[in-house]
Amino acid sequence: MQDSKISVMIADDEENIRAGLKCIMDWDDLGYSVDYEAENGEQALDIIEKSKPEVVVMDLNMPRIQGIDVIKKAREKGYPGRFIILSGYSDFKYAQSAIKYGVTNYLTKPVDEDELQKTLEDIGRDLSLEKEEEGKLQNIRKKARDSVIQDLLRSNELDLSIEELGKMKLMYDKYQVVVYETYHTDRQRPEYKLPELLSAFIDARDYESCIMNERAVILLKGKAAVSRFRKFLEYYDKRPIQEDSPLDAIFLTYGRCVDKACDIKISCDEAMKLSDRRFFGDMGVHKMGYEELQVLSSQNKSVITKDILRDYTQKIIGFMQAGSIDRTLETLNEMKACLCASNENSTAIRIYMTDMILEIKNQISRIYQESGDIFAENSEIIDFLETRFYLYEIFEYIQDIAFKVVQMVRGRQGARSTMEDAAAYVDHNYFKNLTLEVVAPLFGYNNVYFGKVFSKEIGVSFNTYLNKKRIEEAKKLLTSSDIKIYDIAERVGYSDVDYFGRKFRSMEGISPADYRKKAKGK
Repeated sequence: MQDSKISVMIADDEENIRAGLKCIMDWDDLGYSVDYEAENGEQALDIIEKSKPEVVVMDLNMPRIQGIDVIKKAREKGYPGRFIILSGYSDFKYAQSAIKYGVTNYLTKPVDEDELQKTLEDIGRDLSLEKEEEGKLQNIRKKARDSVIQDLLRSNELDLSIEELGKMKLMYDKYQVVVYETYHTDRQRPEYKLPELLSAFIDARDYESCIMNERAVILLKGKAAVSRFRKFLEYYDKRPIQEDSPLDAIFLTYGRCVDKACDIKISCDEAMKLSDRRFFGDMGVHKMGYEELQVLSSQNKSVITKDILRDYTQKIIGFMQAGSIDRTLETLNEMKACLCASNENSTAIRIYMTDMILEIKNQISRIYQESGDIFAENSEIIDFLETRFYLYEIFEYIQDIAFKVVQMVRGRQGARSTMEDAAAYVDHNYFKNLTLEVVAPLFGYNNVYFGKVFSKEIGVSFNTYLNKKRIEEAKKLLTSSDIKIYDIAERVGYSDVDYFGRKFRSMEGISPADYRKKAKGK
């Protein structure tokens, strides 16, 4: 059976008549499909109630339940389909009584093929027009409903009664708004949508989806949906977000849960404000809740002007030319904190950072002709910055440039505290996958010689220095936050939480969990 065909039931107590009706017409060519047969009125009524064929071709004289009673009972139960009744000439007056049940198609036996074909063609046209009109009405209703949902998200002054909300299936005891963006730089990886991830927790009927301000918005409806969304968050909180995790390609924010439809805007505004902060998020942050708005609102906002940004640029260029990687990185971190605390949007910051990198390239290239290999083409720089999802990615890019520029400058000045620069690099990049093989080439050494010189000048081996730095940063996170220990391990550069635990215990004489308890006086 094809969806486009009109479903038909033939009901007659004589099998040869049923077979004949199926044979005399090219049902498929007329757009019909004979899907059901009934040999008595009781069976016909049961099929009508359960399967709802669109057209019923039925003899009036049926065993068990008469055809006219089948029609009457079907109409009483709301069956909207079309009936074509068959009867002998002696039943004509009896057949006329079917008119009050909306039956307008009456054929006498033996059935004339041309007459039946014309009747089917007329019904087919009528049903086609009805479906077309119903499709238009459904489209109008959907657009009207979508418009109401958009209005609820944007305004708290929408004047809708409880009855009106109920008719549109928007009357619930709880509401919560979720905003999400999908992204990933690896185009070969599958791109997940939040509804796909929610499907394991929340029935699709319990939320609405729409696009607002070029962002995907989900409106959770009802206490059950809100509760299941909380379970969804808890589920992913308990699992480290690996590179192949679905949430690694999604950033979501959510507003508070509200009790009234007129307060949906409050939840939406909170989710949107948090979504605006996505660009300023730290590495590995994939969700933000309304609770964090209070923290953000309590922070002092910094004012950013062109003069301030120009001053930062010149300081950074100056420190690079002086060969001071420490001061360069300090200034970059200071500037990043200033930008994060400002009200500037991500577009404005990308524009400034692009101008800054191009200015660094211009000034350094003018002084050092050998710096050509350090910088990409202008178009590549612009494209790179425009496609970054986070501010920290842009600053990592600038840090890499800074290390290369300072290395070049010091190369001109001769060997001078290169290992101190290497230690500074570790201090600022300890969370990355750092090894001697990775770091040594950055400073122009092979890894064996670099390791010997580093140990001699810094006083400890490269691995010891790296682990000390990571453990120190882990201790800060353990005492200043409630971040899960496996998340802390990942943030400070350990992909294996068990290895992190062993390393922490070997250096501190205590496990990370016990260290946290002791530090917090528990």
